[in-house]
Amino acid sequence: MNRVPLLLVVPACLFAVQPSWASQPDFHLQVVPAIVYKVDDPGNTKTSSFVFDIAVICSTECALTPISASVELSNGRSTVERQEWTTELVAKIKGVNYRILPDTPVASPRRMFTLPEAFDLHFYLRCPQALAIDSADIRVTVADAKGRRAQRVLRIPIRYYQQKTLLILPFRGKGVVGQDWVTNGGHGGGHGGVYGSDFAVDLRGLDDNYAEQKNDADENASAAGWGREILAPAAGTVTYARNDVPDNPHPGNAPDINWYTALHDPVMAYYGNCVIIDHGNSEYSVLAHMQQGSVRVKVGERVAAGQVLGRLGNSGDAFGPHLHYQLQSGQQLFHDQGLPFRFQNIDVPQLSRGREFEAK
Repeated sequence: MNRVPLLLVVPACLFAVQPSWASQPDFHLQVVPAIVYKVDDPGNTKTSSFVFDIAVICSTECALTPISASVELSNGRSTVERQEWTTELVAKIKGVNYRILPDTPVASPRRMFTLPEAFDLHFYLRCPQALAIDSADIRVTVADAKGRRAQRVLRIPIRYYQQKTLLILPFRGKGVVGQDWVTNGGHGGGHGGVYGSDFAVDLRGLDDNYAEQKNDADENASAAGWGREILAPAAGTVTYARNDVPDNPHPGNAPDINWYTALHDPVMAYYGNCVIIDHGNSEYSVLAHMQQGSVRVKVGERVAAGQVLGRLGNSGDAFGPHLHYQLQSGQQLFHDQGLPFRFQNIDVPQLSRGREFEAK
């Protein structure tokens, strides 16, 4: 007789637990970019850096709030560092950078790479090279509007990129680096910036005396690099070429993003007059902001290394005459992943902000 109540109690307990488990927030974690590359930092720091976002992807309800996060860095099976992020800290690295919002402009590059996210967390990590970090375990705890909590963990491989194409710097003569890689405070990549630009550099021309300006006039022609020939950094096939975006009339004044809506294919106009070259091996060069009317190659054309593509300009989202260059994994702007790279014809080991160079 004593066994009967026990048999009745156990199923009742299981039934009571089930609704509590099922009512947890439903989400998963996704890393952006899909492959996280570390790069050695400029100078003799003997450190390497890597940057990534963790997007909290919702199945249904997206009203989730970050409660905490932890980052566990490993070399093989050995944990070498662990960081804990409190509610206050994760609030500082939270963004909504991959979801189209009601006020997202029609010409916004965000429309080319979107995710059904509640929010994303931006992580920038710098570690001694000797630690040889090869993975990161990210644990994120969230709460929904009713205060119910849930936690997910994602393991991310961390690696160096092995460049396959031998590249030359895309113009000859003296120059200086403006913005450089996201790991050195440059292009923002996906987080608040343009996806795929993580390892882009902005290159400005200098004259023979290393001066950036010819005079103080408020015009593009005052820049030492204005009109300089832009060269193919390696042989390949042109997959995209645009020549119709007007040059911004004055340095320091990029157009409002809504201005691009009047142009054909307004999102792509963000990079101005642009050429993309397929080098094979899933490596594509992007050369942007060239002078309107200067681009002299067409889609499908085969180009040789050093062939003239156009002239350095100030079109699209540019604040002055310069060349924006990036290497990426596919032909689609704002969608395919940016890749670390090096040029072969300069003696600078790594281009970084403010670094002067001379390309032969």
